[in-house]
Amino acid sequence: MDHAPLPEAAFLADWTDRLRASAERPVVGILLRGSHARSAATAYSDVDLDVLVAAANQPVPPGSAHPPPPSDSAETPYDARRAYLTEVDGRIVHVSVAARDVRTWVDRLGEPADWAFGLPVTTPARLLWADPTWRRRIDLPVLCQPADQPRLEELVATLGKVAGALAADDPLGVRLAAADLARLCPCVLRPANPGVRVASRRTAFAAALDLPVAPPGYRDDMLLCLGVRPAAAVEVGAAAARLVTGVLPLVRPYADRIAETAGPDLALALRDGRLDRYVVQLSRAIGDGAQVPAPRAGQSVTVPVPDSAPSDGGPAAAARPSRLDPAIAARLRRTPDGLVAAVVRQHDTDEVLMVAWMDDEALHRTLTTGRATYWSRSRREYWVKGATSGHHQYVRSVALDCDGDALLVGVDQVGAACHTGERTCFFTELPVTSPQGASS
Repeated sequence: MDHAPLPEAAFLADWTDRLRASAERPVVGILLRGSHARSAATAYSDVDLDVLVAAANQPVPPGSAHPPPPSDSAETPYDARRAYLTEVDGRIVHVSVAARDVRTWVDRLGEPADWAFGLPVTTPARLLWADPTWRRRIDLPVLCQPADQPRLEELVATLGKVAGALAADDPLGVRLAAADLARLCPCVLRPANPGVRVASRRTAFAAALDLPVAPPGYRDDMLLCLGVRPAAAVEVGAAAARLVTGVLPLVRPYADRIAETAGPDLALALRDGRLDRYVVQLSRAIGDGAQVPAPRAGQSVTVPVPDSAPSDGGPAAAARPSRLDPAIAARLRRTPDGLVAAVVRQHDTDEVLMVAWMDDEALHRTLTTGRATYWSRSRREYWVKGATSGHHQYVRSVALDCDGDALLVGVDQVGAACHTGERTCFFTELPVTSPQGASS
């Protein structure tokens, strides 16, 4: 990229003097913001300046030529924007100025940024001038804004707007509501994901798409809902339904966080399944769209199997499509249900942790995502260890036994492997009696 240097000191000093002289209120500070402050500007970038002015009830800084503002404006936060075009070295430069009441500016740093997909923001700034009274408060080389709260109630309500727009045959309404829904997803998923901070709208967009813990097909569905990829309105609606359906199991362990913003009833509905049933109700009105795709690398989620999966018995592996390497698939000796046993051990101690089942696709996902993925015979769905408990299994090795009917999976186990909370499922000792034991 053609990065432009920061504006010259003389240019910035000249504009600082101009803005101080022409401001409608006493100026207490001027900062350089945006791409120039981040050292990411191009030849086409604006010069973004924040002018912080005194509130109506603040004393005028010593030496100011400005009289106090009228007293009837004391309750109104000051916010004005000005644009200038100036010539520098033979080319036109756009100078964008945002003048704000300093107290309101400071307060806004405590609020989520509206462009950040609900993610926390850390963005550089450069102080050009400050009144001594305010310098310590506004001389911040990095400006931080907090993450938004997980707005699950608003996410579900917006899915209702998608369903309503489809029912009213309003394709534009579908697209607008789906875009709002997609912008809410990252903040709802944030408690289940590692911490991330963003510095610009572009980095926020990339981080929002790349959350490691997300529903199946999350990135593609986000792009559809945001309008980045072309699709019919019904496809956009189906993508919105998949997003919300996939989010619920991932945020269920964080119901207490949901209760802080949405209230205890919604948190209880998330725990007891009422919210899932409501979302299914909305999703049926929208239509199921495409089949749920496989999870991507680093993902942790329970994935329902398409309706074409066998109901009972039969060669399940043939009925459930798989991307497993054919050379590996040819070596498997499966049960009538298309499964092989997976014995799981701690990779560095050889401690046996648990036994589960894999079909061809579960093995493929385990080998390619680095997360242990199994087939649940009772629920008839794929599940990734740790999706709801947080007790993840990071795969270090997989070995096939000589007969091809069992796998040995070496993992780095986080927390307990057993659903009872025990480290290993093999914690019940049985009495062993034998003639050899008796004689000894």
